[in-house]
Amino acid sequence: MYSFEDYNEHDVLKIPLILVLIDLYLLKHILIFVLPIISSIPFLVNFAHKHFSLFLLLSTLPAALVMVAIFRRVPQTRSIFILWIWRQGRILLLTSLLLEFCLIILFILLDLKKINEVSLIFIYVDVLLMIFIVKSQRIRDVFREFPQRSQKTQ
Repeated sequence: MYSFEDYNEHDVLKIPLILVLIDLYLLKHILIFVLPIISSIPFLVNFAHKHFSLFLLLSTLPAALVMVAIFRRVPQTRSIFILWIWRQGRILLLTSLLLEFCLIILFILLDLKKINEVSLIFIYVDVLLMIFIVKSQRIRDVFREFPQRSQKTQ
């Protein structure tokens, strides 16, 4: 099903770029939170204040766990917690997407936030990514594999 080039030096499927990009997309609220702190550009500060919510920041937590596991996906990893995060990575990404989607809809329904282009884009992209993650066999297979410790490294 996969070619030789699809595997890394640890004989597990390489993490596809699309998976990293999805995770970075899900971490966007951290950037929106940090923008007013690191930038003095009025447009960026206004954008951050307009689109930031502490609740939306909470939706990034499952995706942040997956990002940690991406960086720790090496045979030397001894943490059972990292292995558990990796095995649940698909569910964690879907949870993050679903949380963001539901919170944005809830904010709009409760009139806490006005519907705007950014909210519509987030909703649209969230739905597309949920469908992609559910349907992608490659994503499923990548999260099934974690590099094993070799006899030389033990």
